[in-house]
Amino acid sequence: MTGTVLVTGATGHLGANLVRRLLKDGDVVRVLLQPGASTEAVDGLDVERLVGDLRDPVAVARAVRDTDRVFHTGAIVSTVTGSPEHRQAIFDTNVMGTKYVLDAAHEHGVERVVVTGSFSAVGYDPRDPTQASD
Repeated sequence: MTGTVLVTGATGHLGANLVRRLLKDGDVVRVLLQPGASTEAVDGLDVERLVGDLRDPVAVARAVRDTDRVFHTGAIVSTVTGSPEHRQAIFDTNVMGTKYVLDAAHEHGVERVVVTGSFSAVGYDPRDPTQASD
């Protein structure tokens, strides 16, 4: 398959390797980059760069618009330990960010979305860790 592909988390291990594979396969690649984060993993690559935060549904929708496929690898990689603010940032980025990606993909008619994640991406609520994931 070729076409325009969005990769979130393109500066992480999985995302950076995926970007290189997609480029090798002939895809046009767009990446959503966290504001202020290092871009070393994508420097020198022929990718369209958009800066935006997964916690911002407007930025996510802008990144998803006019793409055929989305590979959502962006997340805060962490355990559930840490301050309440840190746990909330994990939830907001990993859970709500994933929701925003899926909502935008649906709204813009994206043909395929691949989501990678962990326990922290499936609905863990930091306000009540006794509840089951959803």
